[in-house]
Amino acid sequence: MNHLKMIHEFLQDHRNPEEIPPTGFPFVTITRQAAAGGHLLAHVITTDLLKFFDDDIMQGWHVFDRELCELIAQDPELETTMESLLAERYRSEFSDFMESLFTGRSKQYMLQKKTFKVVRLLATVGKVIIVGRGAQCVTQDMPHGIHVHVMAPIDQRTRWMMRKFNIRKDEARRMIDRQDRERRLYTKQVFTKDIDDPLLYDVTWNSARADPHEISASIIHLVQSRWEKWNKEETLGG
Repeated sequence: MNHLKMIHEFLQDHRNPEEIPPTGFPFVTITRQAAAGGHLLAHVITTDLLKFFDDDIMQGWHVFDRELCELIAQDPELETTMESLLAERYRSEFSDFMESLFTGRSKQYMLQKKTFKVVRLLATVGKVIIVGRGAQCVTQDMPHGIHVHVMAPIDQRTRWMMRKFNIRKDEARRMIDRQDRERRLYTKQVFTKDIDDPLLYDVTWNSARADPHEISASIIHLVQSRWEKWNKEETLGG
């Protein structure tokens, strides 16, 4: 399944996600604290899924995080940058209001609208792991989603950030605090939700207490069991 090609065509045709017939395939969203290993987990899952070569539902999965941002950034109408997309920052209501006052439209609103449409399209097609972008909230009403929250103690996240960027402890801590704060504010302002609310998720993992492959195995098992359940319910309903 070529998700990227499909989304390009979808954006060019200016279609709504509701116009795309749902496949019924599952999808996974991953919300993560900064430096808790959310991106790593997403790619570990796709690698582990390859072991299930005899199971069709486990084949053809893709991760969308940076790719999703690049797709949206290609839209010249948005005039945005990769940096702002990847940061998941929420601009102040005042600056957004001033921009809409002078230009007649808000770039933030346009960006969010396009991002959410792409996220819902991906979820409709299924077999995707969407990292961030508020996907756990955007797809909350879609029945075939499995929502995962990845957390870890601040000390472990600080050490990981120090190693990755070769920076001092205080710098790493500032980066983590800023990213966590921005994601929390984004979820609060856009969705009026608390990003740490356990009711938004099917499962929350502490990545300090489990290997990524352990977490991956549990999520894959959940995908399998949910898929069997959904198929059974559909058969009985029919």
